[in-house]
Amino acid sequence: MENDSNRIVSRIQDGVISRRNVYLGLHLEIFYAEDIDNPSNYPDVFNREYRLVVWVNPNEEFSTIPVEGLLNPVWNASGVILLKKFPGYHTFLNVEVLRVNSMNDPGTSSGVIIVGKVKIPLPKILYGETIGRFELVREMGEGFKFEGHIHLSMKLRKYIYV
Repeated sequence: MENDSNRIVSRIQDGVISRRNVYLGLHLEIFYAEDIDNPSNYPDVFNREYRLVVWVNPNEEFSTIPVEGLLNPVWNASGVILLKKFPGYHTFLNVEVLRVNSMNDPGTSSGVIIVGKVKIPLPKILYGETIGRFELVREMGEGFKFEGHIHLSMKLRKYIYV
């Protein structure tokens, strides 16, 4: 999930490291979603490919690879989002579950539909961990509807650039 693919991120073990190379990172494990895009509620949807987009900073998104799934797509993905201004600046992990390559949906030219989203508070302390099942909301006309869940964990850790 590290945005600069030319750098390697590794966890700090015992040892002395220059403070210039130390960053806080949010280690994510994205497991699966459940009960999304029910065919009885959305009978006109034929393609069921999903990807997950997460971000802390709006300009630094991470996206999983698309996976097929009817109601419960499984990603089993993990990675790190570096947090450059913590703690006060970052407060939430934003999560969106997207149906992709779905050209039969009206009103979309990109073939991407948001089927659920959630904002999850970040751990507040170093080595803090948040793990669980989080309820997704879906836009429905002028409002929102609770529909489905995402299962993930996040841990706040120190990392270094090497």
